[in-house]
Amino acid sequence: MKTVTLSSAYESPLREEQKEATRQRILDAAGKLMEDRGLQQFSYAALAEQAGVTERTVYRHFPSKDALLQGLWQWYAQRTRFGAIPQTERDLLAQPLRTFPAFEKDEELCRALWLSPQGRDFRLSNVEERKAGIKAAVAEATRGLPPREAKWIAAVVHLLVSGTALWTMKDYWGLSGEEAGKASAMAIGMMLNAAREKVLRNSKSQKA
Repeated sequence: MKTVTLSSAYESPLREEQKEATRQRILDAAGKLMEDRGLQQFSYAALAEQAGVTERTVYRHFPSKDALLQGLWQWYAQRTRFGAIPQTERDLLAQPLRTFPAFEKDEELCRALWLSPQGRDFRLSNVEERKAGIKAAVAEATRGLPPREAKWIAAVVHLLVSGTALWTMKDYWGLSGEEAGKASAMAIGMMLNAAREKVLRNSKSQKA
């Protein structure tokens, strides 16, 4: 009969906790390095030094730069709640107010991730879920509009809560992250109110 000691019973969970802690330390260090140096001057040697681990340990957790960037995107999305899927109009209006200042705070890191192929892949990985959330969030305001027009509104809203909207307003108009968030939320609110007014006008004209 095999005997399981108390130490061996707890060894595996403890090892997993240590493994996850090391992974998080590497991601924290990667985020700091990306902010300081950008993607082009980033290296595993510098990352290992920053994280206080060996290069071998870094490679064990992230065998390639693609794997590291994918992990870094997930880490960043959790930190900024960028990955949160809006479900209501209130969610939509709150999202740029929350995420745009956070993006600006980590500007070098955010831009590097946003422009990387891995960043695009990460955003596309849940695009259908995000589109469904946005459609649900604008459904009340667009109910009664032709489906094509409701789709147009959802598409523009999707753009207005994206990093692309922030960088455009910041780079070309000099808006801060906070200002861009307010501008985006205002534009979304005005567009949805205009949609409601159009539905109301159409309803009145049909009854006349």
